[in-house]
Amino acid sequence: MAIGERGAAEAAQRIAEELERAGLPYAIGGALALAVAGVPRGTADVDVNVFVELDDLPAVVAALRALGVEVDDGAAAARAARDGMFVGRWDGMRIDVFLPSIPFAHEAARTRIRLGDDAGWSGWFLAAEALAVFKLLFFRGKDLVDLERLVAVRPELDHAYVRRWIVDMMGEGDERVRRWDDLVARFASPSVPPG
Repeated sequence: MAIGERGAAEAAQRIAEELERAGLPYAIGGALALAVAGVPRGTADVDVNVFVELDDLPAVVAALRALGVEVDDGAAAARAARDGMFVGRWDGMRIDVFLPSIPFAHEAARTRIRLGDDAGWSGWFLAAEALAVFKLLFFRGKDLVDLERLVAVRPELDHAYVRRWIVDMMGEGDERVRRWDDLVARFASPSVPPG
């Protein structure tokens, strides 16, 4: 059975295991990290943050290729240098690989969390706060819906931490800051003071 038929969760598990074997620090992000944070939603792709410098990109590509992920070396290197990410394909499934192209990505590496499950597999995931910051940076419609749900179900979410990073990167007057403040005011548990 092709990996695309088994699903994103299994693909993420296998990617995580291969990156660990290669000694490459990573954290699963996107919808899979969102599910770990308590906001499950379907996904047909895998987002993985790999906390290495651009010089170490060949090791990341080699680890992915060992699994059968298709990656174009030249395109991956050019896009990673330009956009801080590149895309691979695994039996038709999109694999988005993010490198630390902004200072916050190094913070995300520091705050990532290791979780295990009953099946005996454990892996690194973006912490809920890091996920919130990245979703505010992407700022797509689906990200805002995810953030509403995340704020509503995670009363312990550090709103001030998220706000501090967005203000630091985007400035106090940015629409993302206003939207974050609004989300916290509307969806946060009344027992938790907004950021």
